[in-house]
Amino acid sequence: MATLKINFYERYATEHLVIDEDNNGLFCQVCSETHEHTHYTVRVDESGVVPVATSCNCPATKPCKHINLVNKFYARIYKSNVAKAEVKAVEAAKVEAEAAIAEAEKIVSQPVAVTPAKDMMLATLTKQQGFSILRR
Repeated sequence: MATLKINFYERYATEHLVIDEDNNGLFCQVCSETHEHTHYTVRVDESGVVPVATSCNCPATKPCKHINLVNKFYARIYKSNVAKAEVKAVEAAKVEAEAAIAEAEKIVSQPVAVTPAKDMMLATLTKQQGFSILRR
């Protein structure tokens, strides 16, 4: 059985995560690991199926551990949304494929006017028209 290793800071920060919204959109306040009374603001883009952390105001290089922590948090919370979105996409693809098959069957079932070969052979050529291409 695989065990998920999570360190004390990640557990503590996830339990004390503050989620709020202001004029700039959704954000999370994540506590600092090294400074006791410091919180960093992680901006979140919620336009997709799962909200995604986009920026953090900490001095670390990006993506920092605060962004990763918020992304892990939302991935865990929205796990069922991802599964539902995948099922919905598969169903939409099936409907589209069935519509394309129905259209193709309709085109194939239409009668095609074919000129019999005998009628073409009975047509008379005047002035040897059939060989005029070879003379050029």
